[in-house]
Amino acid sequence: MQPKASLEDRILRTLERVDQDLPTIPVVLSRIMHLTTSDNTSIRDLIEVLNQDQALTARMLRVANSVYYSLREKVTTLERAVVVLGFDMVRSLAVGASFIRYFTPRSKHSGFDLNAFWTHTTAVGVFSENLAREFRFTEPADAFTAGILHDIGKLFLLIYFQEDFERTLSRLSGGRLDFFEAEMAEHGLDHAGVAGFFLEHWRIPSTLTSPIRCHHGPLPPGPEAGLAAVIGLADYAARYFQIGSSGSPYLSPPQPEMLHAFGLTAAGFQALLELLAGRRTEVFKLISALD
Repeated sequence: MQPKASLEDRILRTLERVDQDLPTIPVVLSRIMHLTTSDNTSIRDLIEVLNQDQALTARMLRVANSVYYSLREKVTTLERAVVVLGFDMVRSLAVGASFIRYFTPRSKHSGFDLNAFWTHTTAVGVFSENLAREFRFTEPADAFTAGILHDIGKLFLLIYFQEDFERTLSRLSGGRLDFFEAEMAEHGLDHAGVAGFFLEHWRIPSTLTSPIRCHHGPLPPGPEAGLAAVIGLADYAARYFQIGSSGSPYLSPPQPEMLHAFGLTAAGFQALLELLAGRRTEVFKLISALD
């Protein structure tokens, strides 16, 4: 009798076989994600892609007109939305809204609250962007995108590897473990690694894939380390403030290397938490607009 293949082996085999029921990234979402890989991308390119999905267009206008942005005039066109929100933020919001739309399971799971999950990921997106601005990142909108997608691997497991997901939930109920710790103990692979496999398969740029894969550590080498640390700290903050739910009842402290990435002391990190506490209202306004 052959030993059962590991979760990683089964994911890799699924990705290699074209005849599998493999989730495919929607065309519109794929084009949005790859727009920034070209030096010749224009606002018109982004608008043309968004116009292919009327539901997504309507959602972008709703977000632009939400109290989250407190605009003085009503935004009625995508062109105006891009002007007032900025190219990068419209792209990031479109990515987040698309994933919420396309990768929410149709059936509910008794042990995993999907609404609370998306609330959590939206909070991480907002907090990641705020931290990126605080640390003077050149592309804070990328931090929003990575933050809102940081736990997408959990959804992939819930939808396509449900038995493995169930075993993780069972292990969670038995002790003081964070979600990723329970996954590593059960499968030797966590949801961040799972997300990395799928995002690489879809050819999502490594500038996003690598930080998402490493947001629980260890940090990746090179320039992606800062973004991975931002996501990890934003994730901790969202759970510290109990905004939504990541699916884990236990909150482990932030990894020391994530604090060290920005030279943060315990007092410095507490000051950042106080800064993010003032942004909680923004999270709920954005969630309402994206819903």
